[in-house]
Amino acid sequence: MRCRTQDCRNMMDGAEKRDEMRKRWLAMLLCGCLVFTGCGSEGEEDKETSGENEPPRESGGLLSGNRGNDEKDDAPSATPEGGTEDDDEGDTASGGAYWQPQGSVVLGNYIGVTVNKVEAEVTDADVQSEIDYLVNQHSEPREITDRNVVESGDYVCVDYTLMVGGEEVDAVQEEYLTVGSGYYDFEEQLVGLYLSESKTIECEIADYVYGEYEGQTGTYIVQIKSINELIVPEVTDAFIAENTDFSTLEEYRQDIYNTLLKDAEAQAVNDQRVAAFEKIMADSTFSGLSDADVQSYVDEVTENYEQYASSWGMDFDTFISIFMGATKDEFTALAKEDGEYTVKQYLILDAVIQDANITLTDEEYTTALTAFAAENDFDSPQAVEEYYYKEDLVQQFRRDKAYDMIVDSIVVQ
Repeated sequence: MRCRTQDCRNMMDGAEKRDEMRKRWLAMLLCGCLVFTGCGSEGEEDKETSGENEPPRESGGLLSGNRGNDEKDDAPSATPEGGTEDDDEGDTASGGAYWQPQGSVVLGNYIGVTVNKVEAEVTDADVQSEIDYLVNQHSEPREITDRNVVESGDYVCVDYTLMVGGEEVDAVQEEYLTVGSGYYDFEEQLVGLYLSESKTIECEIADYVYGEYEGQTGTYIVQIKSINELIVPEVTDAFIAENTDFSTLEEYRQDIYNTLLKDAEAQAVNDQRVAAFEKIMADSTFSGLSDADVQSYVDEVTENYEQYASSWGMDFDTFISIFMGATKDEFTALAKEDGEYTVKQYLILDAVIQDANITLTDEEYTTALTAFAAENDFDSPQAVEEYYYKEDLVQQFRRDKAYDMIVDSIVVQ
């Protein structure tokens, strides 16, 4: 199935750019997905009735900063905390009170890592794409009355059914498309059809509307319902003033540039940090990593994206096809790659906590808790502590502190 709304169709403009950015976009949206996977969010009722009568949970010395093990070779190492190798009922891949991946790491150098500078760039085409998006939102179809045959460039309304492998994949009514836009595989074959005429078109599926069937042969049964021209408004200062918060086109263009530049600069910094952690990972030695941890991450991410898709009124396959230009297999491969990176990053951060003896003062804890509450829409810091176990929060804030220590020391050249 696919999206049939005008808004979604507008968001598909610039497919090439989205394809280039899809991995970055995935990584950014996944950031923090598993920060508290499996947290002690038992629900308020459960949390109130648990506590004094329960045995203390093994937190791995989250408040004290103790090392995960007593052995120390030539470099610091970290091992999973909470549970033992013989504990069949211990923490699983999804973690216990906080997400603690299995495995250990012997750290390489993690301070003063050198990376190449990533330049933030915004082109005129990037800015124009945003303006075009606004224009598309305010464009209207007008029926052509002096001819009844489709020409390239027409904005036509069609009904169509897609068959793949002899089975109906989708049936769409009153879909508007621009003939020759390249959005649908069958567009060019509509040229020459008459109003109300139907045509069966067989072609290889290559568009990103049905990306999950890419490379397969599809049979489209298409009927022309109306032939239109798309009336596009002229982009003037008056148009901008009427449809935005700005008075002139130049003001609007400058605001777009500033916004895109800010995003590009943030992405450049993120790319540099990723490059630094990849160097740390390459310089470190990992052992005992669990495929189950990575799969847990993939499952969590997939579930999140299924929720995003549902909020847009789409199924999962259509959502990732439209917004990422990816098939389900490609999405899973990207999520797995990001999961492997995240598992190693968490092990590194926990090892750095131990090696650098990172602790939190009461003031640091309060500051971090307040920020976390604001960023995650909690009513108050106290509400966060009611939802999560305090030692879980402490461990995550210590990870954040270790992360900041590493990235603040990055040398950009």
